[in-house]
Amino acid sequence: MKTKHVLAALGFAVSALFPASAQPDAQPGRQSVDKQSPANPPAQPQSPKTGTEKPSADKKPARKRVVANLSGFDLLGASKETMVVGATRDLPRPIALAPRLGKVYDLTPSFSWTYKGGAEKYVFILLTESQKEVIRAEVAGNNYRYPADGPRLEPGKTYFWTVQVALGALGSVEASHVGFIIVSSDQRAEIDKAVAQTSTSGSFEGALGRARTLTSFRLWYDSIAAYTDLIARFPDRAELYEERGTLYAQIDATRSLAERDFARADTLSGGPP
Repeated sequence: MKTKHVLAALGFAVSALFPASAQPDAQPGRQSVDKQSPANPPAQPQSPKTGTEKPSADKKPARKRVVANLSGFDLLGASKETMVVGATRDLPRPIALAPRLGKVYDLTPSFSWTYKGGAEKYVFILLTESQKEVIRAEVAGNNYRYPADGPRLEPGKTYFWTVQVALGALGSVEASHVGFIIVSSDQRAEIDKAVAQTSTSGSFEGALGRARTLTSFRLWYDSIAAYTDLIARFPDRAELYEERGTLYAQIDATRSLAERDFARADTLSGGPP
């Protein structure tokens, strides 16, 4: 895909709603039975439970979470299963925790991946659209932040990244390549203005406003980084896990991370919204 064709499809969605579902009404419980007295004959034996009884009033029915559909993070649309040519048979491969083609605002973006095989070291590789290598770095762990002193990422350009795992005599395996487009200069100016209007330096509300603004522009890498930073600073705020979980729920590769965040939000708040 040529970058100019992709850029023509870019549009900035401005809503990032997180709707809540209504809680079901409690059902009436069973009435108590008085002690035996002349006015109260012995109670008749109760019939076995059939499994269709209404829940007791003191037991809250389970609430169901409704997750917002925030389309636009993946510029290629709904994901489709693809076959990777040349993959090592019967061996797990790293999985990029990102859209197949996203947008990036920060010029030092963070990248994350997962690997079921487990590895101490990975090789991160960033390529241009023409498959020219931009940077190659050995990484300990499952995250890599593009260095500030690395080759400059050009506005409007498309890049692709992957990670490799060395398997000794078996060779190596690598993740499917995923891409991102650095926002254009005009788009950056628009985002800069929106961020300036919604964020206040140092405050929780300002940082959360910034994260929500980045989400409204469908900037996957930037939004995830903003919420992850907030969670590190405010680990007991349920809304942060709820909102980051909603982002994770938008793409197949991070659905399991969404469930983890939702579970943490429920623990902190006492249940789904």
